[in-house]
Amino acid sequence: MAVCPRCHQSVDEIRLGVRLTPLKAALFDRIKAAGDISISTTEIIQEVYRDRSPIKDTAVKSHVNQINDLLAGTEWRIRSDCRRWFLHRDGGYADA
Repeated sequence: MAVCPRCHQSVDEIRLGVRLTPLKAALFDRIKAAGDISISTTEIIQEVYRDRSPIKDTAVKSHVNQINDLLAGTEWRIRSDCRRWFLHRDGGYADA
């Protein structure tokens, strides 16, 4: 995680042209890395949130919804199919 040398706060990261907090960027990266196989909520909690306080499944859904709100101006969305998450590109756009 990048930290500002002046104020010592975490520095947001850019994904698909959108600014994400370090936690949301880690969540996005893990979902993207899962590819077509996708990733379950349980796997996300074990991998992304392992060094954090325990969370409920609904927290993952909430973060994904917030990421999707930020992605609204792009052709990308995080989708769910039976509690497995994957990055989906809406059709008709040029490659990112």
